[in-house]
Amino acid sequence: MPQPSDHSVTPARTLEELWPPFGLFIESPRLVMRVVREADFPAYAAAAASGVTHTSRNPFRHPWNEKGPEDLVKGSLPFLWSTRSAIGPDHWHLALGVFLKVADDARGGAAEESGTLIGMQDCYAQDWTVLRTISSGSWLRADRQGEGVGTEARAAMLLWAFDHFGAEYAESGAYTWNERSRRVSETLGYFTSGTRRVPDAHGEKPEWEHMFRLPKNDLLRPRWQIQVTGNDALKSFYGHD
Repeated sequence: MPQPSDHSVTPARTLEELWPPFGLFIESPRLVMRVVREADFPAYAAAAASGVTHTSRNPFRHPWNEKGPEDLVKGSLPFLWSTRSAIGPDHWHLALGVFLKVADDARGGAAEESGTLIGMQDCYAQDWTVLRTISSGSWLRADRQGEGVGTEARAAMLLWAFDHFGAEYAESGAYTWNERSRRVSETLGYFTSGTRRVPDAHGEKPEWEHMFRLPKNDLLRPRWQIQVTGNDALKSFYGHD
């Protein structure tokens, strides 16, 4: 009789072992950030459709947030899938979901709120092995804004990038009128490295954009620490050993 192959007796590897970006977890006092998966897509769509801006003008480079629920899904989910092809070593993209770690008792939140996806904190790089510079973009659902959650998510991402992943600089940008985004960057120590003229979200008229840069040693660190798991496996997967 034929003997069973080695594969028939070898335990299957976990999803995180097969695809290490899924194994990265960054925990701050209120949040857990991890790469979104298909099971998160309904919560992602609900958060994105909740309204993510409180400004009279669109703060994003593309008006993805103005689409109806069906078109938002058609545009957003293919983008999330596309980020998985950027796996280093020089070009990588982590589409990090921002999840509540526990219910916020100060808001009267129910226990079921724990683990809810409330936004995104993307982190990505080009020419990483030479520049060691990360860029980022983010958004939060409408009912979680104004609580410092966005600043906490950005700070946690920066602590991971600088202290665990080997980044030397971080960059960001915001239209000059976008006070909220500018305050987040300035609160964490970014300095204005210049301005540039760019199209607005609809490609109809020019806007001025502040460019922000943050050297590792200039980060205004929060009083709290982060916990990180899965970092070494991710670095190896990306070829950053």
